[in-house]
Amino acid sequence: MKKLRVFFSLNVAVAGFGLLSSLLLLPPSVSAKPNVDKVVTNDSSQRGPTKEEMKNSKPFVNPLPTPDTSSVQPLGEDFPVVLPEAAPGAVEPQGFANVQAYGEFGVPFTSKRVTHDPLPKNVKVSENALAYLSATYPYRTVGRLDFRNKDDWMWCSASLILRSVIVTAAHCIQDFGNGTDTFSNWTFVPAYFKGNSSTSEPRTPYGSWVWKEYVRPASWADGTDTNLNGATNNDLAVILLEKDAEGRFIGDKTGWLGYGQTDNFFVKSQRTGNLWTAALTTLGYPGDSDNGTIQQRCDGPSYMTKIGDVLQIYQGSDFTGGSSGGPWIANFGYQEPVFSEGASPGKKARSNVVVGVTSWGADDPPEHDNYSSRFGQNKEYPLDRYGTFGAGNIAALLNALCSKKPAGNAQTYQELGYCDKKK
Repeated sequence: MKKLRVFFSLNVAVAGFGLLSSLLLLPPSVSAKPNVDKVVTNDSSQRGPTKEEMKNSKPFVNPLPTPDTSSVQPLGEDFPVVLPEAAPGAVEPQGFANVQAYGEFGVPFTSKRVTHDPLPKNVKVSENALAYLSATYPYRTVGRLDFRNKDDWMWCSASLILRSVIVTAAHCIQDFGNGTDTFSNWTFVPAYFKGNSSTSEPRTPYGSWVWKEYVRPASWADGTDTNLNGATNNDLAVILLEKDAEGRFIGDKTGWLGYGQTDNFFVKSQRTGNLWTAALTTLGYPGDSDNGTIQQRCDGPSYMTKIGDVLQIYQGSDFTGGSSGGPWIANFGYQEPVFSEGASPGKKARSNVVVGVTSWGADDPPEHDNYSSRFGQNKEYPLDRYGTFGAGNIAALLNALCSKKPAGNAQTYQELGYCDKKK
């Protein structure tokens, strides 16, 4: 069995990279008409998993076939996005000029203090417990996303990027091109930890949070997203979570990460071999590591690339099925040290910014490269502003979700506080 490696499935085989042009599953033309991304509402009939169901849940493997990556190269030339002509409000990026994450030598890096931040008194994880680190910020903003696929409980990964909104992969909502046929019962467990003992109970130090609304790209649902087998422009989705029984938002208990445009965190210099490079941290719950019972972290250089016409970023990794939807974080930070002698954390604007989510991975060997759709402008999402949420795909989905008014309410989710950006 080829493990992950695809985290999703288009029922097409690739014989080799030389055949890519004949196998492009692209729409015949790209219209400037924006996507109409629909908000889907939980009718309150979908419950979360029991502890026993959660314990027996299986890692979700993206069913789309894996593209041939033997000829994939990182990009070094200026790489503006080709946007549809006459798209109102479209502004084409000019060579990644707004770089935000690099040091004086032009080399991206992550440097943070590694120490424990005391936990709130109501969080029941001992400082001596193995689960302690995953229950601290920012790790506790990441969790397992359990859901039902027909009769089976499966899991992906997800992270909190607004006060009550998580981001994950679109293929954790439904198979590519399946229209209104979706999975169900999404439940987010931040800082999930069970340990690798088959008898231990899952730890949920911040509880389980049931979905309230979600938005995935319309182009994902109808199968028109720019794609080449397992690689797509927009494998991402956002889910708004219900408040808890006491009426509290999840983010008030865990904190949350930021989000940003991928290209703002990549730099090209002689010291990176003139390749667009970023230092990214990926987090998630891959099934092949501790059976998906413990949160995993991967750090390393990430690179811009294209597969056919699909805009992607990739990173070396051993993450497999179950890690789908987990965040790719720029400027990852546990705690800031006290700097002296002119030291600094690099030329950065913000810490803990999600710029992608795990989508798919190359086939064998186990230590392979993982890929993510880029957060930002592309053919499906060409505008440089969607509401108050910024540019491109991630902003468009958040705008659609947060501008909705829940049934019987005159205010939007944004006005009701679900979509607060500031911690």
